[in-house]
Amino acid sequence: MKSIDFLSLPLLTGEMHEIADWLTSLIQPDAQPPVVVSHINVNNYYLLCHSPALRRQLPDNAKLLFDGIGMKLAAYLLGRGWLPDLNGTDLFPLVMTRLAKDRVPLYLLGADDSVITHTVQHLRNQWTQASIVGYRSGYFTQAEEDKIVQTINASGAKVLLVGRGFPLQEEFSIRQRTRLNVSLIWNVGGLFDFISGCKPRAPLWIRQMRLEWLFRLVREPKRLWCRTFAVGPWFASQILAQDYKLAKRTVQHG
Repeated sequence: MKSIDFLSLPLLTGEMHEIADWLTSLIQPDAQPPVVVSHINVNNYYLLCHSPALRRQLPDNAKLLFDGIGMKLAAYLLGRGWLPDLNGTDLFPLVMTRLAKDRVPLYLLGADDSVITHTVQHLRNQWTQASIVGYRSGYFTQAEEDKIVQTINASGAKVLLVGRGFPLQEEFSIRQRTRLNVSLIWNVGGLFDFISGCKPRAPLWIRQMRLEWLFRLVREPKRLWCRTFAVGPWFASQILAQDYKLAKRTVQHG
């Protein structure tokens, strides 16, 4: 596990088991304020760059995980090597196994009522020792946050999983970080959709070929069209600009 400065962000990268161990090590008695963890993939990076306030706040208030094939390719093209990426769907089972073994109290916040209910049912079936002390939908207004924070604190949870999508989950986590009596706030994006079975993951062979993005695009073209054909080219232009700056700097100092 190591920290890299990439695209002007401090990102953590490493093998899955290393990050799983690190995440569970953050769960300490009376650890305050909680550590906020978020994933930075290409789409999240795009949204972050178009939200100036969050762009300023997030690096100072959260640990950021290097995530996705787009980020891997960008790092490789910029001479950083083929770095391990940390998508939440593959990382979560490793973390959940550790949480269940240690009976760490867990609260889930996100998705709609049906998805979050099916997510909890799946987790309790697969990890029978899991201590899930509460859950609720991620659809709420900022005016409702006080009551939600009180409910989470009263549950005794030490880990809070927030699946509201980027950047809503990050904004909530930063806003309420100092008021939540948990050790870890992990922003997991659309994880609950996959755990619940509401959205299928790509077959293993497609994931191994790093084409899960294509599988998802075929299944949800309307939702993911912009992400693929607008965000993708924008990100490519950012990488080309960064590559040009590096090349120019090399020539100047050569």
